[in-house]
Amino acid sequence: MRLPALFVAVLLLAAACTADPVPAPVSPTSGPAGPSSGSTVSPPPGTVDCAHVIGGEEAPADGAQVVLGAVSLPSRVLEPQDSGEPGWLFAKQGLVVRAGTAVSLTVAPAAAGKATIGWGSPGPRGTTISVPACQGANPWLAFAGGYTVREPLCVPLIVRVNGREERASVSVGARCA
Repeated sequence: MRLPALFVAVLLLAAACTADPVPAPVSPTSGPAGPSSGSTVSPPPGTVDCAHVIGGEEAPADGAQVVLGAVSLPSRVLEPQDSGEPGWLFAKQGLVVRAGTAVSLTVAPAAAGKATIGWGSPGPRGTTISVPACQGANPWLAFAGGYTVREPLCVPLIVRVNGREERASVSVGARCA
């Protein structure tokens, strides 16, 4: 009999159409009602929440490497410490990005299995992290986090901004050449 199966399918479809939508996350720039676009779509995995901005700056730090005009990476050697996870070291270093600009950072394939990145409070950690076009009171926004490595390493990164791509590297316990 097909009628009962069709009846159940119609009931499930009707229930799905009347269910309450998932509320949008609250961010410091969207207010309690959620983003102004009215979107209730959850960000993809590996995306930092704009609510996790820990501060802002007028400009990147002196001597920082600015990639594609939108991502400020450290140019000094970061000192990794025991991460608390066997076999991994962690170098705490915030990520600074230009407000209103979506960016993506990926650990290059050459360092697969040797390094991960992560920002947010708490935020995603992995080999690719994306930051949406967050708004803020300052031109540059900061997120807590850093680099996790198996051993001191020059971490190769692929930075993507507005369809453009550039390679960069961060010295985590080992100076990049």
